[in-house]
Amino acid sequence: MLALAIVALLGSAGTAYVIGYAFTAPRDAFLRTKRGVVLLIVAGITIVPLPPQLIGMDEALGPLGGMMGNAATALAWPAGLGKGVYLGLWIASTALGFFGGIRIWQFGTSEWRGGANRAFDASAASRVCSLLPMADRVEQALDTLAQAGLTAKDLSRVVGEVREVGRRFSDSLPPSDGEVYRLVSSRVPAAVAAAITGLLLEGAGRRAARG
Repeated sequence: MLALAIVALLGSAGTAYVIGYAFTAPRDAFLRTKRGVVLLIVAGITIVPLPPQLIGMDEALGPLGGMMGNAATALAWPAGLGKGVYLGLWIASTALGFFGGIRIWQFGTSEWRGGANRAFDASAASRVCSLLPMADRVEQALDTLAQAGLTAKDLSRVVGEVREVGRRFSDSLPPSDGEVYRLVSSRVPAAVAAAITGLLLEGAGRRAARG
């Protein structure tokens, strides 16, 4: 029974961690899909409450101990583990697992909250949307794009934000389009450099915006 009690504690804490992580996982993560949500619900209602259920099972089996023999002995509550202590450990470990999953230490920061319209989203695009308004020059904005790990797939979610960078820093952009591209490509991955250059130029009014 002691081994089962320990496994139940670990399972509850681990499940709580995964549930917490789902709140801040990227939008395209499996845990944010319908199947992922259903899986989390099933795990939450079966694994998380398992530790107190073990205590209830021990108390229910108490009057039947003489009738069940060895089975009752195997399922008896460990003598050295107080039930109150076990419940306290369950509450503490489950809470720690959940708050660890949502990265509570990042609460209120741009890394935890992916922008005003993207709460609970830690994707690269959300980080970009949160951090770009803080840039005070175009080079800093480009460094933000590079550090976020932005890919071509993410660009469709940050079009407006990158155009806004071009608008804000239009006066400090290099005079020729080729120079703008060289500035961008020196700081961001080649896979997105051309697209980002185009969006900056559109924001600066030097190229017609795409639909």
